[in-house]
Amino acid sequence: MPNASHSGPRAPGIVLHIGAMKTGTTFLQQLLADHREVLAEHGYHVPREPALSLRGVLNGTPAADASTRRDRVAHQFLSGIREQDGRRSVVSWEFLSFLDQPRAARLVAALGAGGESVDVVLTVRDAARTIPAQWQTTCRNGNTVPWRRFVRDIGALLEDGSTTRSTRVFRRTQEIPRMLETWIGVVGRERVRVVTVPRAGGDPMLLWQRFAEASGIDPQVPVSPGMRRNPSLGHPSCELLRRVNVAFDGTLPAGVDKVIRAVVAPDLESRAGSEPAVRLDARGWEVAAAWNRLVRDAVTAAGTTVIGDLDDLPADPPVVAEDAEETRRPRPAEVLAAAATARTGLIDLGATPAAEPPEDVDTAVQELAAMLRELAGVDLTAARRARGRGRR
Repeated sequence: MPNASHSGPRAPGIVLHIGAMKTGTTFLQQLLADHREVLAEHGYHVPREPALSLRGVLNGTPAADASTRRDRVAHQFLSGIREQDGRRSVVSWEFLSFLDQPRAARLVAALGAGGESVDVVLTVRDAARTIPAQWQTTCRNGNTVPWRRFVRDIGALLEDGSTTRSTRVFRRTQEIPRMLETWIGVVGRERVRVVTVPRAGGDPMLLWQRFAEASGIDPQVPVSPGMRRNPSLGHPSCELLRRVNVAFDGTLPAGVDKVIRAVVAPDLESRAGSEPAVRLDARGWEVAAAWNRLVRDAVTAAGTTVIGDLDDLPADPPVVAEDAEETRRPRPAEVLAAAATARTGLIDLGATPAAEPPEDVDTAVQELAAMLRELAGVDLTAARRARGRGRR
């Protein structure tokens, strides 16, 4: 399918990049943050702390003298946008894709109170990449569902509407038809643009070029990728986190969730190059292709401008052997190696380990669970900074 794009937004105003999740949002947000000054020199305003700011606009009472930092930051955010005097503001936060139409309308009204126009950019990606990515994210956040069952649950959702906790999460983050309906209903079809994420293996800056076109950013603005990445976890590391979640019965105690996200998961990311990836089997490829067809049909029916190519979302699955080696479950030794990495990070944070390193996965999981309980509530500021996490 040919590229359907013609031009990006025209006049100064506000561009909201709403996601969806797992569609290169972190990459684009890092580029925007890294090039904030050079973009400003060319007439584009990239506000700081967009997530906190938008939470304040949506849920708080922004004011210069507000009692919460969130609402004070939200006030600065709104004031900064209204003071741009002809410059375009570009704001990216994937959680905007979760909004229903009344909340989206309230946000647009707040942003446009100074007379600014609001345009919306929605990035979409091949489900063969978003399904594994979304499962990995759920494993960081209490998921206990094994990989293959997660995929088959999505297949059942497509076939007969069956829902589970897993499919409710996936649908919330990846239901492009709903997102299009919501935002077209608020800003109009002509102000919504869909950007397709290029297929794997190409120039990563192609996504930026498409996003810039959709956002009305001059392609001559010098932008280059930084060294940071948002690496995926390998399958053994995901399985380790899933089993830790099982040890907590799927509900992470207060504080434990923060240690996992701030310390354990980033430490496990360092193993991505040495671990097998989370891969689809033959049934998984069929499910991904079916989801892609759903998205393609919704985008086509919406009639919005597409920048990229809907063929970046393949409608037909490849031929995959049912017993392909790369689709196997992680071996115990692989999960144990991941546990050793997590163990080291928790010890460095101050946890008390067992006298000897565990020799089997069950024991390793129980030790990690005990260490996580011990660390719940500790100050994670230094640990986050050491791992490159912080305000952008």
